[in-house]
Amino acid sequence: MAWTFKQSSEVKVNREHAWKFWTTVENWLLDSAIVWVKLDGPFQPGAKGTTMTTTPELVYWEIVSVDVGEGAVIEIPLPGAVARFAWRFEELPNDCTRLNQEITLTGDQAESYAGQMGAGFEQGIRDGMQKLCTEMERSKEVRYLTAGFIPGSNAISWKDEMG
Repeated sequence: MAWTFKQSSEVKVNREHAWKFWTTVENWLLDSAIVWVKLDGPFQPGAKGTTMTTTPELVYWEIVSVDVGEGAVIEIPLPGAVARFAWRFEELPNDCTRLNQEITLTGDQAESYAGQMGAGFEQGIRDGMQKLCTEMERSKEVRYLTAGFIPGSNAISWKDEMG
């Protein structure tokens, strides 16, 4: 293995909320380097995604494993290497969650990519996880209304919920 980086951050939301927020890929736009992100279906193994960055560069990726509510692995194929992003969501006391991310580069050209990344990339991951936690906590406070038709009538019921 040419390169590995691990980062953990604690967030003041329960694991279910953290998982729901993170697996809604539109929330990844909180990263200022991302212009848009698309997923070709549900967040499940085999689903493929595309991200447009500000470089502008398209990044193609695939969800290779999912343990619903607990973690997932996303891989980005690169010429001669694979970048693997393994996420774990660890439940903590007091409705908190620890987000664990391990990034690895493997393959014949992994050493070359690792040499290009350096400490700035690692700091960017730290900063990105902190921003993710901040946005997760902020989203917990958002209230929204959901509507539903009452069977057998023309009435709509409203339900006030927390995000």
